[in-house]
Parts: sequence; C-alpha cells; structure tokens
Amino acid sequence: MRIDDVDGVIAVVTAADAAAARRAGREPESPPRSHSEFFRRSMARFVERDPQGAWVAADDGVVVGMAEAIRRDAFWGLSMLFVDPSRQSQGVGRQLLDATLGYADGARVRMILTSPDPRALRRYALAGLAIHPAVEAGGTIDRSAIPRGLPGRPGDASDLGLVAEVDAGLRGSRAEDAAFLLATGARLEVVDGAAGRGYAVHRDTRLAMLGATDDTTAAALLWRVLAELGDKAEIWCLTAGQDWAVKVALAARLKVVGTGPLFVDGMDRPPGPWVPSGWYF
Repeated sequence: MRIDDVDGVIAVVTAADAAAARRAGREPESPPRSHSEFFRRSMARFVERDPQGAWVAADDGVVVGMAEAIRRDAFWGLSMLFVDPSRQSQGVGRQLLDATLGYADGARVRMILTSPDPRALRRYALAGLAIHPAVEAGGTIDRSAIPRGLPGRPGDASDLGLVAEVDAGLRGSRAEDAAFLLATGARLEVVDGAAGRGYAVHRDTRLAMLGATDDTTAAALLWRVLAELGDKAEIWCLTAGQDWAVKVALAARLKVVGTGPLFVDGMDRPPGPWVPSGWYF
C-alpha cells in the first residue's frame, strides 16, 4: 500500500461496510466529518508505521481490497481486511491475508478481531489462531447509574509511561498507539493509586482501548469513560474473562449482544483486564 492508495482504500472499506449493514437489515450510516478525517490520517499512519503490513489488491490500478496489520515488538495483529463487495468470494481476501501474515514472522503473539462474517471466521481459523467468542455493548447510557466519587482523573500525553507500564503485564505496550489517538482528538482517563493502576482511551461514542492491573480498577475506568461520553456508548470485543466490563455495561443499561470473535495465537486466552482497540489491540 502507498499513500496515494488511501482514497481507494477508503472507498473499499466504505462499500464493504455498507454491504455488511444491508445484509444485517440496516441502512448504512454516513460517518461524521471528524471521523472521516481521522480515518484518512489513520490509513496514512499504517502505511508509514507498518509498511510491511499494509497491502492492497488492485485491478487495472483500481483498489479492490485492502489489509493492514501492525507489529509491536513480538506482537502481530491484523487490524483491517476488506474486499469490495463485487470482488468478494474470489480469493482476494485470502491473498491479502497471506501477504499480511508475512509480517507476523517471528511474532510470539498474533491476534485478529473480526466481524461475524462466516467467510472471515473460516479464513482466520484456518490461519491457525484459536477462536474466543465475544460480545459488544452499545446504546443509550443510563447516566443515573454512574457512580459518584470514582477514583482517577483525566489524563494526557504525560501519562503514556503509565500506559506502557500497565500494558507490560498484559499484551505489550500500546503507548505509541495511544499517543497517536490522543494527538487526533481522543481522550484519556487514568487511575494511578496503591490499590490499582490503569488507563482508558475514548473518542466520540467509543471506548478505544483499556488496560488495568485488576478488575476493580478496570470497572472504575469504564465508568469514568461512560461519564465523559455523551448519550451513546460503544464497547467492542468483550471476551470471557471481561465480566467486569459486561457488568458495567448492563448496569448502565447498554444492550449486550454477540459479535465477531477475537482470534488469538501465542496466549491461552486474551489478556485481562483489557479491552482491545479495533486497530491497535
């Protein structure tokens, strides 16, 4: 993938997302302008930061598929894989996955967060990763349920050392990716006390990533995020072991439903307490 492929990549992702929404019986939604600008910057960052993991499939110069993977030390994660609806089920996705898997050589841990699409589940299971079912939570927040006197405070870039230290006991540091998110308008919540430490990054209506030393601290951080969001919230990819997050979501009257699983290789189970970012795990 090159920087001048970004427009074609965005077109493929938009078309694939719209087709998936229609298959699920929903009308596609247009993202706000702020999200479109963030998405463009993020696609360019994949090319610049992880060029060996960023690939496109093209036909006569037109992008018809894209895949992006990250590598952070011994960790590899497949961030995105989309194929234009007109070219799906023709082997394009398999070729893109094979290209990104080359970037995983030598990685100790591999992860893929996927949609419920049966084709994707088959593709990733055959790549040798173990499936971990997941749920997601979303909807209107019952603000009356938010506890008062929550521990912690708003954070900023000076807290990235805490992010790295907390993540050292989880999946591995996401500090550089948290820094990018903060620079593009995301916000940070931190708890840094004797009883527990942790952080949560959020933007718009979504929890972007969370890590903590214990479940109680993680739950407090999630409540802090819900307190800072508007009326709506989205929390993605809660696997077994993240019951603390499911309990918070249910207490806040969010709707909890099954979603695409997390595939993991190199760990017996996903780390915790931890909530992955869709792109940065």
